[in-house]
Amino acid sequence: MEQDDISDIVFGVVHSYRLAMRATLKASELGLNSMHVRCLSFIERNQRCTANDIVQFLARDKAQVARLIKEMIDKEWLTKSANPEDRRSQFLALTTDGIKLASLIRDTQLDIHNTMLENLSTERVKAFKTVAGTMAANLRSYGKDI
Repeated sequence: MEQDDISDIVFGVVHSYRLAMRATLKASELGLNSMHVRCLSFIERNQRCTANDIVQFLARDKAQVARLIKEMIDKEWLTKSANPEDRRSQFLALTTDGIKLASLIRDTQLDIHNTMLENLSTERVKAFKTVAGTMAANLRSYGKDI
């Protein structure tokens, strides 16, 4: 197997997934990008969510997440409310439009997930998860010794 084969396959899967998500969600019309998708999905799953939780989840810097949150508040997908336990942080919650969008994202992801798994046995999916998980772990540790 050539060295570039794995990279080409990974890029191909990611690219195809992103294109399918963007087309189905009509992302351009909504002004929706992959960071919005990940953030909305995270907030939907984590009811008492703060900006710092999103920083940790996305592994992005605080300034980038602050801009992302501000943009989503401006689009009326999110609201902020005071955290009674810590005055320095605020809870983020989905608005009605945000809930609808997060639901659309979840349904779209499920549909695309099912399409990706067509013609694959449970064993092959399990093997893929194992291999992909190992590759991701290898990449997370890449360069730490340098």
